[in-house]
Amino acid sequence: MNEYERKVVWALSSMEQIKLSSMQQIKWWHRNISRQGFQINGSTHAYPDIIAMTVSGKILMVETKGDHLNNDESKEKARIGARWASLARNTYRYYMVFQTKQPDYPGAVSYNWFIEILKGM
Repeated sequence: MNEYERKVVWALSSMEQIKLSSMQQIKWWHRNISRQGFQINGSTHAYPDIIAMTVSGKILMVETKGDHLNNDESKEKARIGARWASLARNTYRYYMVFQTKQPDYPGAVSYNWFIEILKGM
């Protein structure tokens, strides 16, 4: 895990830091190994870096991205992830989480916005 991935995992794991309701606390998280673990298939494969489950049963697929990776491939993966989540209904969520950038395409959010989404779940 790189430093940014650890930061995201810490945020998911630390209920004091992001003050989630008890129903939305993280029950478990798992580091998904790229090209070996779970993937969302499409014109390109999206391998979320982290898979987490809330106490209430929501499954979060989180792909961390450094701001320098805001490119066409990331845009396509975010599109595939957002489409997959919409078909999977309310139980599954997909987030491509950039360090500071807030891309203008579905499925991608900044770290700060991701934390706000978690608070509002």
